[in-house]
Amino acid sequence: MSFPQFPVTSIHQVELTSRCNLACVYCVHPTMTRAKIDMAEGTYLACLKWARLFVEKGTQIEFNVCGIGESTMHPRFVEYVQLAREELGEKVEIVFATNGLLVDEELAAALAPYRPKVGVSLHRPEMAGPAIEALKKHGLLAWIGSDAATASVDWAGQVKWHVSAPAMPCMWVKDGRVFVLADGRVSPCCFDGLGSEAICNIKEFDPEQHFTHPYRLCKNCHQTLDIEGYDQRKEVFAA
Repeated sequence: MSFPQFPVTSIHQVELTSRCNLACVYCVHPTMTRAKIDMAEGTYLACLKWARLFVEKGTQIEFNVCGIGESTMHPRFVEYVQLAREELGEKVEIVFATNGLLVDEELAAALAPYRPKVGVSLHRPEMAGPAIEALKKHGLLAWIGSDAATASVDWAGQVKWHVSAPAMPCMWVKDGRVFVLADGRVSPCCFDGLGSEAICNIKEFDPEQHFTHPYRLCKNCHQTLDIEGYDQRKEVFAA
């Protein structure tokens, strides 16, 4: 069976670390079997190389430095944000979400010169509160998230949790956005916790040879794929 393929248009999300300092029941991370590691410098520089190309092409306007882990746990987190700003320029939005446990006045001040847009998820409100105040003080707070309760997902059937997020068009596969895991594997979707659908390693990426495509989690996802002749729920083409 041959699935449709789409050109990659952006290195949309980069997982700086697959480690996390929480174990939320509504997240795939606690049961994720792949290695919990920090992204190496060479891997990150390869991500920036291609992201810069897509910025120059006009197909990438945002660079997300978080994944299925807590990005602020990376020992070189601030340096990596700085590198992104220097490589991608002033017009690109650098964004990330955090649980806030490691965000304090010192970290917020260190990030401020690079102007990332930061979202704080209310996984632990007693810890997120001070983080929110520190980010607000330095003009970095972009949103406060309560999705686990108000717009929840089950990670396309990977966790036992209610789904209250409305069905919406997928912004990944058809739009050519990719997710780079901490070990460098490139996946067509940020829900791919195992990296089992990786299309290549970022160090081997070639936009002429590697494409996004529907994969096994699409069938159970709350997001929808509007592709002519493709039945998402059965992962087949119409006869």
